[in-house]
Order: sequence, then structure tokens, then C-alpha cells
Amino acid sequence: MDSTYGKSRDRISNLPDAVLCHIISFLPTKFAVGTSVLSKRWRYLWASIPNLDFDDDLLLDRDKPIGDSERSICFKNFVDKVLLHGSISCIRKFRLKCSDHELDSAVNSWICTALERNVQELDLYFDTEYPIELPPKFFFCKTLVVLKLSFSIFLDIPSSIWFPSLKVLHLRSVEFSTDDSAQKLLSSCPVLEELVIERWRLDEQWVFNVSAPTLKSLAIYFSVDGLACIAEREDELVDELDNELLVAPQVGPEDESEDEAEDEPEDQKYKLVVDAPNLEYLSITDFVSEDYLMSNLSSLVKAYVNVGPTIRGIDDQILYRGRIYELLRGISNVKHLSLSGETLHSLSGMFCGYELPAFHSVTRLELEVDYGYGLEFLKEFLDTSPNLEILILENVNKDECEIEEWTLPLQVPTCVELHLNEVEIKKFDGLDYELGAIEFLLKNARVLKKMSIDCRDWRDGQEFCVCEKLSGFTRASRSCEFSVFCHCGGIRMFS
Repeated sequence: MDSTYGKSRDRISNLPDAVLCHIISFLPTKFAVGTSVLSKRWRYLWASIPNLDFDDDLLLDRDKPIGDSERSICFKNFVDKVLLHGSISCIRKFRLKCSDHELDSAVNSWICTALERNVQELDLYFDTEYPIELPPKFFFCKTLVVLKLSFSIFLDIPSSIWFPSLKVLHLRSVEFSTDDSAQKLLSSCPVLEELVIERWRLDEQWVFNVSAPTLKSLAIYFSVDGLACIAEREDELVDELDNELLVAPQVGPEDESEDEAEDEPEDQKYKLVVDAPNLEYLSITDFVSEDYLMSNLSSLVKAYVNVGPTIRGIDDQILYRGRIYELLRGISNVKHLSLSGETLHSLSGMFCGYELPAFHSVTRLELEVDYGYGLEFLKEFLDTSPNLEILILENVNKDECEIEEWTLPLQVPTCVELHLNEVEIKKFDGLDYELGAIEFLLKNARVLKKMSIDCRDWRDGQEFCVCEKLSGFTRASRSCEFSVFCHCGGIRMFS
């Protein structure tokens, strides 16, 4: 019995080297190297894996009573030995996470080694006190397909730069040397398909220009100190500015005076420009840009927009709402549109002098109901989306509501009468303005096939009363499947 157990236990060691290398290539390099102690069969397998993943937090135990310099030496020695003894000539993926600025020269040496071995995916994450500048050789890598740069990285883009194979580019709060550095980098990627940009600090990139003819997916997150995550109201942002919480840092020599850093041109604005004729997916979370220019987005399929009061503040609220209008007009040919509660709240009062563009291609619309504002503008979006088929509403703020009741449209929108076939309402509260919108949709949506309401956050005793009201609403579509997901976990169906 012991013999049988021993044979079954060691089955994995009988697999071909290529299969074993593939398996351990998914492990961080620390653990991949650790497999060498299993047996003679495993001793040198790690040297042939195409993926290298170095993480100083994972390799070094921060709780051990040793100094930072000793930790740095241990990490440097480990990476050096792995790169020295590795037999792979083509690195598929090289990931490096480092938090010690003293290793900047070693880091550049490791990056050069990866480049010399024709690395295809490079993922650099530096959490150092001062940004690390990448070596000149980095800007002429012909084999890179995926590039991810995060945080303490300074990009001094040379006049000549070329990434002929790069298809995926992620830039997370990196620093650029000049205001046109980002565009120079993007223009050097002739086959770029996916771009992710995160911006967590104000800088001298006044105009962020994304002009990429091959780009298919674009995700933008522009915020400062994570303020977008807590969705500050306009007056709160103004107060924070008065308290000097957010002062735009300048990229330049270390001896530049604070007075010079604060002397920003009064007419200078942060602007986002997107020109991507093949773009299919767009996600924008932006609390920095004060102006937008969207053009040539004829291929757009899905778009998510989460914008609000900018970090620096805008005194003219009409102009401020106008920039959101320009953004929506630039993406008006999208098929699936999703708008955050912050966006809809920021549009409040916008229709004095501005009108929503026509969304002729929109078949799916998702609105977040923030303080009731999602439903306040529902009428306008229904009027401007004549081919809408699917409507999703989600209540994202349940503490208070500034809308007492839902005002009925003067006439039934075309999409409601002819095309709307599915409605989903998430985190339904049973408030009067919600019930008014539901009643209107049920009464006028002639081809509605399905309406589902999620009320699992209801309080005990509330459910019966509201369900009685829902069951009494007139329905234009006899084939509509009307269901309510109750707080008890059950489902109520209304025929």
C-alpha cells in the first residue's frame, strides 16, 4: 500500500520538463526557485521558466529584525543570481516590484537584461521615495507586446522612440518630463490596442492627447488623492481648495521655488483629447480635466462616464456643465452607455442653454440614481435615445433624496412605445419618485418583455405595502415578466 501511495504521490514529477516549467511559471519567482529543493528532478527546472516575477515585499519578511540596507542586499543578490543562472533566452513576462530607491542602478541593470532577452511583457511597479528613470535602451524595444508602468517612474521621452510590437500599455501615475511626453509615447506605438491611464496627481500635462488609430480599448482614471472615490460635492471641493489640500506640484528641477510652482497661467486648463477611430470600449473617471475634445469615435460600442467637479474648481457652473455636454456629444454614437450618479448630479441644471445630443445608436442605457438625479434626467435620455431596448437603474445613494416625485413626460418617448423590452432596477427603495417612473414605464412600454426589481435592502414590513402598489400598476405589455427580488431571498412574480 505504501508503494502504491508513493507512486501516486510522485506522478507530477513524471511529467515532461516543458509541462512542469509551464506549471511553475505561474508562481512568483521566489516560490518557483523554491521548488529546486523538492528533488534532483526539480533542481534546475526553475532556470527554464519564461516568466520572472520579483517582489521585494514577497521575498523579504518586513517583520524580521534586520535593517533596510540588509534587506536591499538580500533582494539584489536574489535577483542577480536568478538572472545569472536563468537559461531562457526569451523572457515572456518580467515583473518587478520594488520599494527601495537605493536599488535604482540595479533596477536599470535588471531591466536591460530583460530587454536583451527579448522580453514580451514588462511590468514595473516602483513605490520608492524618488522616481526611478528608465534606461535609454528601454525606449527602443522591438519585442515588447505588453507594458505596465506604475507609480514612482519618471519618463524622460527621447526625441526618437519606437515600440513596433506594443499592443497593451498601462500607465499608473507615472511622471513625464514634458507636456507632450504622453503623446510622443503613444505615437511610437503603431499597433497599440489597449490603453489604461491613471493619474493621481496634478502635473504639467495640461493637454492629455490620446490619438491612436489602432486603439480599441481606453480606460482613463484622472483623480487626485482618491477624491473621486468618495464623490465630493462641489462646495466641499471648493473648501478643500481654500485649505490648500490640493496644490498642483510642478515637474522640474528640485530647486524650483514654491512661488513659481503656484504661478499657473490663469487661462491654462487641463484638457483631455481623444481621437481613436477604431475605439470600441471607453471608460472615463475624471475629476481633473476641465475640457474635452472627443472626435472620430465612430466604432464605439461601450462607454462608461464618471465625471464631476474638477479638483481646481470652476467658478462658471454653466461652462462646467457644458464640458460634460461636449463629452457626451463626442460619444453620442455609442451603443451601450453607462453614466455614474456623480455625472448625473453634475448635469443638474444643465439644460438651461444646453441640450443632450441624440443617442440614435444607444440600445442599452445604465444610470446610477444618486440623490434621485438619475431619474430626474431619465425623461431626457429616453427622449434622445429613440432605439433604446434595455434600461438599467441603480440607486447608489440611499441616505437622502433631493427629488420628491417623478415628473411625467409631456409625451411618451418613441423608445418606450416601440423598442424598450427590458428594465432592471437595482437597490429599489420604494420611494414615490421611483414608483412614479415604474408606473409610467409599465403603462407605456408596449413591447416590454421583462422588468425586474431588486428590493433586497428593504426593511421588514415595507415589502408588502410596496408590492401591493406594484401589482396594481397597469401594464401595456401582456407578455411582460414582472419579478421582484425580496429581502428574504425569495422572488415575487406578478402576472
